[in-house]
Amino acid sequence: MVVVARVFESKVETRSLCHLVASFDLGDHELYEQIKADYDLIRDVIRTKGFDQLSGSMGVMVQPRTKGPGHGSRSRAFYARTALVAKILGIAPG
Repeated sequence: MVVVARVFESKVETRSLCHLVASFDLGDHELYEQIKADYDLIRDVIRTKGFDQLSGSMGVMVQPRTKGPGHGSRSRAFYARTALVAKILGIAPG
């Protein structure tokens, strides 16, 4: 997978500056297992406790969060936490 990071300047988007291009894969066994554990946790919560029990505090690398405007949104999206983004962009410590 190729990851491209660009600089956000404004909503107008008159130009797009490329900050970084990096290749990324889940060949790192530890990283793969953590992402899988996050997925399994989220899936288990949905199956056993229900969709409403999802929380942004779940997951080490991937978290479920509300998507959309305002509080009380019932839609969810999966977000990469800062540590995962840093690994993808190759800026994670050692």
